[in-house]
Amino acid sequence: MKIVLMRHGKPQIDKKSKLNAAEFGVWVEKYNAVGIDTKYPPPQIAIEQADQCAFTVCSNLVRSLESAKLLGVKRIGVCDSMFREMEMPHAAWRIPKLSLPLWSVFFRLAWAFGYSENVEPFKAARERAFRCAEHLVEMASTHGAVLFVGHGSLNWFIARYLKKIGWLCSGKSPRKYWEHTVFHFQQDNNAAR
Repeated sequence: MKIVLMRHGKPQIDKKSKLNAAEFGVWVEKYNAVGIDTKYPPPQIAIEQADQCAFTVCSNLVRSLESAKLLGVKRIGVCDSMFREMEMPHAAWRIPKLSLPLWSVFFRLAWAFGYSENVEPFKAARERAFRCAEHLVEMASTHGAVLFVGHGSLNWFIARYLKKIGWLCSGKSPRKYWEHTVFHFQQDNNAAR
């Protein structure tokens, strides 16, 4: 059995703006609605990895679905909001104006420490990621090789859980666009499902 965690392609959105916290919240909503920038296609290795999988799972976000199509996936087996990215909290503050990376780091840290304005709490999101991992394991037991065209934070938590239950991986959790990690099931490992 094999599970491939792949991050979606580059979204078609400006990431160079300086914004206040309220504008950052609007930007996050736009980010969740945009598709993939086709000027940055998947590398051949990502296409080959997708082609080796019998079953594909996507979130219901456009960037996940469009990425699967660009990878050459003919049929998406599961498309579910359960597999959406862990959302970014935001606030209505008008000052200061910061870069997108600074707001992202600030709100991710605040979220991990309990700030969940406008999004699901950190603990609930982490539990959802573990449920996603369990579903991917179930699908791998049925289909053999499963591709999840997912998202940065969610993939990280899924990878962590798969390792915890005994799956072996080929590298780090995918952080850059189109990066992937392959997890394998060891037949003699009683900890894995």
